[in-house]
Amino acid sequence: MTGNSRSEAQAVLEAYDFSKCGCVVDVGGGQGLLLKEILLACPATRGVLFDQPPVVASVDQVLASAGLAQRCQVVAGSFLESVPKGGDVYLMKAILHDWDDRASIDILRTCRRAMSPTATLVVIERVVGPPNEIPEGKFSDLNMMIQYGALERTRQEFDDLLRCAGFAMTEVVPTRSPLSIIVGQPMSTDE
Repeated sequence: MTGNSRSEAQAVLEAYDFSKCGCVVDVGGGQGLLLKEILLACPATRGVLFDQPPVVASVDQVLASAGLAQRCQVVAGSFLESVPKGGDVYLMKAILHDWDDRASIDILRTCRRAMSPTATLVVIERVVGPPNEIPEGKFSDLNMMIQYGALERTRQEFDDLLRCAGFAMTEVVPTRSPLSIIVGQPMSTDE
C-alpha cells in the first residue's frame, strides 16, 4: 500500500500545482504520505494533517524525521463532525469512495463549512469511465460495492455530489495513476 501511495502521490504532484497554496488541509490524510510529498515539493506551503486520533497518534515523529514538523500541524478529529479552518486547499484522497452518497455529501458539507469562499476542494479518486472504456474503475466499483457498500463514481456523479454539498466542479484532471483529481470551488449561497 505504501508503494502504491508513493507512486500515486508523485502522479498527483505531476498533474496538480500545489506550489501556490499557502496551506493544504489533508482531510482523512492517514499517516500523511501525500501531504508530506506535497510539502517536500512545495517549500513555501504549510500543511494540516487531519484524521482520527489513533491514526495520527505517531505522525509527529514521521513529519519531524522529514524536517516538516515546523510546517505541518497534526489535528485529530472526525470529518463527520468538523475539519480545521484556514486552508487554501482541502484535500481528500480515497475518502469518498468509502461512503455512500448521503454520507459523502455530509463529509463534503463539513469541509464546506470550514472553507473560505476562495478555498479550493481537491478530491483524488478513481473516476469511472464511459461504457466499454477504462475497465479498472468498474472493477474497483464492484469491489467497493460488494465489500463495503460504497462505490466509485463517474464524472457526472462527482459533479452531482459536489453540487449537493455546495461546490461547483471546475475541472477533472487525469493523472498517470488510476486516480483523477476532481477540483471544486465553494458556491455562493445564491447559486
